[in-house]
Order: sequence, then C-alpha cells, then structure tokens
Amino acid sequence: QRYLLFCPEALCQCPELPSLFSLGTACLTECQGEIDSTRSALVFLTQFIGWKSIHLPATKVRVLRNNSSTIDNLLLQHGETITKSCIGGISGGAPQILWPSLSECLFAIMLHIISESPSGEPNAVLESWLRSAMTDNSLLNNSQNITSEIGTSTIQILCDLARQGLKSKPKAKMVMIDFGKIAKGETTPEALQAYSIA
Repeated sequence: QRYLLFCPEALCQCPELPSLFSLGTACLTECQGEIDSTRSALVFLTQFIGWKSIHLPATKVRVLRNNSSTIDNLLLQHGETITKSCIGGISGGAPQILWPSLSECLFAIMLHIISESPSGEPNAVLESWLRSAMTDNSLLNNSQNITSEIGTSTIQILCDLARQGLKSKPKAKMVMIDFGKIAKGETTPEALQAYSIA
C-alpha cells in the first residue's frame, strides 16, 4: 500500500513486477495455509488489483490509470489461479482466520473486472473463473457439501453484490463466510437464501 500511496510509478514500471505478482499468486498455494505469509500475499494482491477502492491522491490515480493495462494483463494471466485459491481456501483449504482476507481478494477481482466492463456486468472470463473454481473437486475439500446448485447460487449472489459496487463488500464477505461454513457442514445451504436479491 505504501507504493500505491507514495510511488505507484515505481511499482507499475518495475521490471520485476510480473515476477512479484507471480510470487504473490504462488504464495496462496505454496504457503499451504501458513497464516502470516498467506495474509501478506493476499493484502498485496487485493490492494494492487483493487486500487480503485483505495482513497488515493488524484496524481497517483492518474499514474495507475495510465498503467491500468499492466494490471489488467497480470490479472488476466493469474486471475483464475487466484480465484481458485480463494474459493478453495474458504471451502476448507485454509485456516478459518484467513477467510476474510480470501473473501476480500476474491471480491476485489470481481469489482475490478465488473468496473472495467462496458455493460457493468461480469464478463465471460470472470464467470468462467468462478465456475471453474466451484466445480474443481481438487479444490473443494468438502465437495460432498458443495453441490453444483450451491456453487451456482453463490456465484449469482456474489455477482449481484459486485454489481452494486464497493458498498456491498461486507455482505459479500458474509456470503463467503457462510459458503465456508456450508463446506464444513457447520450450517445448511439455506443460509444463502438470506442474501438473495430481489
């Protein structure tokens, strides 16, 4: 966040930025749920991808807008992996203390893509990432509890919330927390009905 606040040029134009982003992405799986390292990687990815949600001086925003194609390209390369790591972690692959950070990272990806979409809707790439994660049995450690209906319902609720913008982030985090509890068998799928948007 310090680089985003004080010197976004150094971050966006750093020759090693692709390697840093790849390393942050790899940490989500390779750290195997180690709390501090995984959380640090999530904070980096969330704030870099979700820079539009951070209150920055106008001069810094201009720099980031001018380099937005760099951010978009990195997200396009690694977005599916990050999405799978977030959903896989919340469904049982990571300690519960990391669920809020995993949820924030996933929602930052969704907000970024939807904000860049001319229609303000999730595009085919984002929907593909979410569907791929929700149907990957190697990720869903408690896949007997996460049916295709639950996965589809969760995706729909999250997309509906993301369309509403940043104000819906707290509710989106609650959705993912309940998704994790469903995966662990701590609550029933009916918990998701409370988030259905008319």
